[in-house]
Amino acid sequence: MLRHFAVAASLALSALALGCASTGPTADNVPQETVDIDYSQCQSRALVSTALIKSAGEAEDRQQEIIDECMKEKGYTAK
Repeated sequence: MLRHFAVAASLALSALALGCASTGPTADNVPQETVDIDYSQCQSRALVSTALIKSAGEAEDRQQEIIDECMKEKGYTAK
């Protein structure tokens, strides 16, 4: 079970990374490395927060909401 979760989490991170490449967060005068670290922290928060949601679609939707809110809290806006 834990192995399945690890695989699912890895796939989710990959999908999020690919899906957000063109519409990622932006902030003025923030190095890309900082943006990447902040986004990674928000992704981690989202994955932990939705770990018990059984519906993949519902989990993905909620994860994106959490990531968006987290990034807003950090001062970013969406492209």
